[in-house]
Amino acid sequence: MEENTNLKTEEVIQKLDNLFNEKMQNVPTQEDVAGLKSELDSLKSLEEKSQEIEKSIAKFEGRLEAMSEKAVTPKVKSMSLSEGLFKTYADNIETIKDAVEKGGKVNLSTKGTTITDSYTGDYALTDFDSEVDRVVRKRYGILENSNTGQTTGKFVTYVQQEVASGGDFVKEGFAKTEGEPTWKEVSEEVKKIAQYVKVSKEMLEDLSFIRAEIDNDLITGLRESIESALITAPANGINGLLDAGMGLPVFGAGSFANDVPNASITDLLRVVMAQIEGENFTPTHVIMNPEDIAKLQLTKGTDNTYTYPMFLPTQDGLGEMRIAGMRVISSTYMAQDSYCVGDLSKLNVRFRNNIELSVGLDTDDFTKNMVTILAEARLVSYVKANQKKAFVVGTISTDVASILKP
Repeated sequence: MEENTNLKTEEVIQKLDNLFNEKMQNVPTQEDVAGLKSELDSLKSLEEKSQEIEKSIAKFEGRLEAMSEKAVTPKVKSMSLSEGLFKTYADNIETIKDAVEKGGKVNLSTKGTTITDSYTGDYALTDFDSEVDRVVRKRYGILENSNTGQTTGKFVTYVQQEVASGGDFVKEGFAKTEGEPTWKEVSEEVKKIAQYVKVSKEMLEDLSFIRAEIDNDLITGLRESIESALITAPANGINGLLDAGMGLPVFGAGSFANDVPNASITDLLRVVMAQIEGENFTPTHVIMNPEDIAKLQLTKGTDNTYTYPMFLPTQDGLGEMRIAGMRVISSTYMAQDSYCVGDLSKLNVRFRNNIELSVGLDTDDFTKNMVTILAEARLVSYVKANQKKAFVVGTISTDVASILKP
């Protein structure tokens, strides 16, 4: 620092501020700290110092102490061979020119080429990828295509017609037939699904993105569990399509028993479709495991051509696979070798409460400086009794064998 005897108070403070701000733009080094300490020492040696200058020096000494704790020693980063050759060439350019003029040669060494003296710090050498590497979740497809809605009670109750009336042709003057339709109430209970996570307050404060990640993970986890339960529900869960309690019809070969030459999965699904249509319903979806879908697409005839045109554009142009007009849902929630075909609009899902998030203190959270984040939902799923025949469930290998012509 130049002689400061004639500096005004404002100029001294401004000079120190500029020095500190300049050093703090990047990560300070021990060399920066030593240089600033020298500047402060020169100010302390002034014979005449105003009270304001004394206060400023004290303040900057505090800043210097904080800076020294963060100061780093320059790291040494090895250069690549091409970088080393370029730097060595640049450092010895005059020697090279002299050698060329005299018709001689010069030996250049790239040993120990580093950027120690060229760059200090790590930030400019680091690129932070802000996208979190999340755990891969399973795909959805069932809930979106079901008949979803809201309910306001603990139970959903609907009226089921048990006996339908029908008319008979009668001769003139004879008595008509009396119709006797009957109805009854059926109730389905709402079930709760929940999950929580505990996290420290420090973690929420220090990692700005973590709360959003936790919320997203909890919601996705619950959504994933609901999707799985719609196939096979766990204990105390909602009704799943494959559950015995749901009571959906199983496959019956009927007139196709042992009658289809070289029967494949495609043949089976077409026969299943016929079974459902025979009950006056129109199936809209096929739910299968991805491996079974691959087997379907890879089935070939005796001439080695594919029996399923998997390389043709889909009917809707959206890349959705269809079989006989039915959309195929690839679901890892469906066990391999199992399947479900049906009209998913007949699968009713009613939410008492949609997925909700809440934050609070649980047990000893307060003393441990923790918080509990909870995600939960209440819902019910059911297929009405008279609409169950809109579905067929079964086992692929067993059902294909039942229609295969010997």
